[in-house]
Amino acid sequence: MNNGETWQPIGLSTLHIEARKQVADYVILLGEHRGEGLGTEATKLTLDWAFHVAGLRNVKLEVWEPNKAAIRAYQKASFTIVGVRRNGARWLGQQCDEIIMDAVPEDFTDSVVEHQLQA
Repeated sequence: MNNGETWQPIGLSTLHIEARKQVADYVILLGEHRGEGLGTEATKLTLDWAFHVAGLRNVKLEVWEPNKAAIRAYQKASFTIVGVRRNGARWLGQQCDEIIMDAVPEDFTDSVVEHQLQA
């Protein structure tokens, strides 16, 4: 993020890739910049790289059910809910479900990389 003078890192997104299977697990950490739309943007950019540069066929993530903002952000970035691990996590001291989501190239339509590669 540019604060007007210098660029500051705001978080981290990463893929744990299983190259033989052409799949990955996605993790993102934003900290104090949650709720600014940056998670959706970072997720879209990460998926773009995953599908159009790395050639992955599926990216999966897990998110705790009470984290509705994250679930909406992931859905905006092309993730779909594919399952639920009941009582699979703890949120603020309470047992909760873990939502399993994935994304595939066929559902991802926000590519910047693909357009650059075609130019």
